[in-house]
Amino acid sequence: MLPLSDMDAEESRNIKAVLFDLDGTFVNREALKGIAYSSLELMREIGLKAVAVTGRPAGWCDLIARWWPVDAVVGENGAFFFYKKGNNIIRKTFYDSEMQQINRQRLNVLFEELLINFPNIMMASDQSFRQWDLAIDIAEEIKLSKKEILDVVSFAKDKGACTAISNIHINIWFGDYTKEQMSLKVISKLGLNSKDVLYIGDSPNDSPMFEYFESTVGVKSVKNYEGLMNTYPKYITKNDEGHGFVELIQFLISTR
Repeated sequence: MLPLSDMDAEESRNIKAVLFDLDGTFVNREALKGIAYSSLELMREIGLKAVAVTGRPAGWCDLIARWWPVDAVVGENGAFFFYKKGNNIIRKTFYDSEMQQINRQRLNVLFEELLINFPNIMMASDQSFRQWDLAIDIAEEIKLSKKEILDVVSFAKDKGACTAISNIHINIWFGDYTKEQMSLKVISKLGLNSKDVLYIGDSPNDSPMFEYFESTVGVKSVKNYEGLMNTYPKYITKNDEGHGFVELIQFLISTR
């Protein structure tokens, strides 16, 4: 990974949209910092599109799409994207509501099986706001070891589920969607292509995004996931969490 300062001015100036992870990238572990949130307004002022890409639930994403200065939000690891049009929230999902109910029942059964085999696990505290996936807490309110995390992931995959590991959750779902697939739909809606986009993240569930997009940045803590990531970002910030996000936006602004 190269220092962010090694990105040349031409690559920076060609960026028209920033897709960004939330937990550990935009949001600090203890809180959303005002300086990070204010960066979204600065992006809008210079014409940069902003798209949040997260494993967080539909309930949270509805609020983000409605109130934050963003152009769209991809949620639950690619199950949907929301954006605001006038006073209305437009919701685009990968599957219809009938498939949602089928997959939800499968997830309920899978969770019961997981509890039998891993009795110390618990659902994430935001589970009740989710529509499409199951989130297991690994570092937000309880702590699981690396071995426990990998064992849960292996068990879920053996049952035919998809998984993603973030800095706080294991996300589990049934279906063919991914963050990158849904992000491409958003990019197309914005009239852009993948070469116009920069993605910034921090953890293993960002690895497919780091692999797909040409311009990618990791905040400092991305170095902590050795052995859990298949692809690392091209660049890395000096700072971590929301401060790393601010560092990126300030860098992009400086080249314009």
